[in-house]
Amino acid sequence: MYADNQCKLIAVVNPQIESPKLMNALAHITAGLVAKTNNLDEMQFLKYEFQADWTTPSLISLYPFIILKAKNNNQLKTLHQAANEVGILHNVFTDSMLGASAIEQMDNTKNINTGDLTYFCVVLFGASDQLAALTRKFSLFKG
Repeated sequence: MYADNQCKLIAVVNPQIESPKLMNALAHITAGLVAKTNNLDEMQFLKYEFQADWTTPSLISLYPFIILKAKNNNQLKTLHQAANEVGILHNVFTDSMLGASAIEQMDNTKNINTGDLTYFCVVLFGASDQLAALTRKFSLFKG
């Protein structure tokens, strides 16, 4: 068991999405989640320095990043709604966010009926006990 787990980053993915699209979506929403936070210090990014002087340090969160999988799209929609209701920092990626341009993607997202969305993934950050209450029904994603 990893010692530093007071908080966690947890992603819940839709395993029915093709891996390249899923990885792209997960990268986008994780970057967006970091941009959404009001307290970047809370994520506690640590500087991992390399011995070689030609490289810059890597910044990695102190906290674990767990990737889980949903059984179906409805579970991801329910998780999204629950995260909104309890105020957990989160970000989502849906099929409406694919398109020829960012403008098209934003228009698609704004205008689609939420019941018609296909979720690719949801990423959350917060206290481990709060996240556990929302994510205990999901299993570990094994690729």
